[in-house]
Amino acid sequence: MDISTTSLLANQLQTLDPKATAKENATKIIQDTANIPLSLTAQKSTTTPSNAQEVIGQLLGSAVSEAKSKSTIFEILQNNQLFKNMGNFAEDIKNLSSIVKMDSTIAQPLALLQIFSKSIDQIDTKILQTQVQNSGVFFESKLANIVTQKGVQESIQTLLSELQTHLEGTSKAISPLAKEITTIMDRLNTSQDLSSKEAQTSLKSLLDLFRQSVKQEIAGEGVATFKSVYQNVQKLNYAIAQMDLIHSKVENYATNMKVEEHFTTQVKVLLEMLKENLGALQLDELQPQIDQLLKKETLLKEPSTEAAPLPLTEGLEEVILATKTVQESKSSMPPETVEEALQMVANRIKQQIEILDSKTVQQADFLDKSSALEQKIHALIKPELFVGKTIAQKLSLDPTDVELLSDMKGVLTKLSDHLQASGQNKEALEITNRLLTQIEYHQLVSYVSSSTHLYIPFSWDGLKGGSMMMKQSSDEKFHCQIDLDLESYGKLNMMLVLSGEKYIDITIASQKKELGEKITQQLTKLKRALNEVGLITGTVKMLEYKDVSVVKNDYFSGEKLQFGINIKI
Repeated sequence: MDISTTSLLANQLQTLDPKATAKENATKIIQDTANIPLSLTAQKSTTTPSNAQEVIGQLLGSAVSEAKSKSTIFEILQNNQLFKNMGNFAEDIKNLSSIVKMDSTIAQPLALLQIFSKSIDQIDTKILQTQVQNSGVFFESKLANIVTQKGVQESIQTLLSELQTHLEGTSKAISPLAKEITTIMDRLNTSQDLSSKEAQTSLKSLLDLFRQSVKQEIAGEGVATFKSVYQNVQKLNYAIAQMDLIHSKVENYATNMKVEEHFTTQVKVLLEMLKENLGALQLDELQPQIDQLLKKETLLKEPSTEAAPLPLTEGLEEVILATKTVQESKSSMPPETVEEALQMVANRIKQQIEILDSKTVQQADFLDKSSALEQKIHALIKPELFVGKTIAQKLSLDPTDVELLSDMKGVLTKLSDHLQASGQNKEALEITNRLLTQIEYHQLVSYVSSSTHLYIPFSWDGLKGGSMMMKQSSDEKFHCQIDLDLESYGKLNMMLVLSGEKYIDITIASQKKELGEKITQQLTKLKRALNEVGLITGTVKMLEYKDVSVVKNDYFSGEKLQFGINIKI
């Protein structure tokens, strides 16, 4: 079971290093330097653990050997007093950076620690994502993927398959380019044998050739007759899809922002442009519907009328017949809402374009797919994705040289080894090991609770400590629990549930009534901020505070995680 840095590095070295002596020496180095012993027999201890590090070590052994169930281990982690105050991770990092004396052997780890030390006012979406990825919680799975280049290899194989399918339907005029693309793809398919520089050069050439082939294909087919009309239909469909978000903004933004008015104006401009082309499209019968929409004061959708209940029947045949009758009558009825009317106009024009000039739709679909593939190629043009061979070579020489990954656990492991060897700064070593224990605590909680458990990866004045717990449930909803311990306001628990990629429900419980009142006063600002990133707030509940361990035991038990820490059995 690949659960610790120790076992992972040992297993990786056994597959990467051909020399048996080197393998034995490397394994010995790892066992001597890592916090968690490699062999399961080393876990068997009759002594009672006296600190969090020892408890984590024993529980990791129990998880590996399955001596205890996940639920039992989870309960211990939640209730053991040694874990009630794990400290403030971000503040410990700051303190560690200030007390460790700089020398050439630890210059890189210290520089990376300073990069990790981010304040909340420096955090944006991209930085937060990076902080989470490099938090140390995903260290083992990330190291395994980078060394073996498994993730990159899978991405390249998928890309190659999609490119081949995409180019199969193109004209003969681009076949010379297609052959060059195929040659490069075959070379990339053996990316494990390529250096980072070779892989980057090949991907850049692939991107250039692909762009040329797309341009040549479109130029060879000529300009589509209804290209601009079809683009306006796509814009109208996008506007229809944004209606829920616009409704939410209308509720949360000040009236003088005129959100609804701006939306209506933009949709009416699209309708006017589509109306001008009805004659060419042979769709004059649509003009009354468009005129009716243009006369409306607002084009935001109205609440839909509920369907009439089906009559109570005794037999199954009657139920099926009644259902069919309702569906048929509904399909023949005129649109009841603005949304339905707009969608009908968009669908009818799109269908007519497909009849009169199918090339317009084909070109649009080809360009959309080409754009998506271009983004996938561009996303692979990153030198750090192809360093597996280099890292494997360096690890075979020095198994503790893991700060290469710019990962918190790797950096702290390297620093701990140096401090332990020098024996000069016991305070720094104590903080370093405490931080490593915190990371392994979060890793273990993640594993036994089938979730992703993480410390707060940034500093925040007034924050004593905190954690985040994330999971994807079986109903495709994403859940995030945030627990904060604030110096002035006590403890705060928040549960966020994301569904349908844009609808979010929030439950908040504060230990102190004063904080709950302040949050209630600022809810409109919170909803507005969520709107700014494309999220629509559903329900927001303010509840009585419950102990975090009780909440997590109730909520995170029994669900299968679909993402997060990659621990293999």
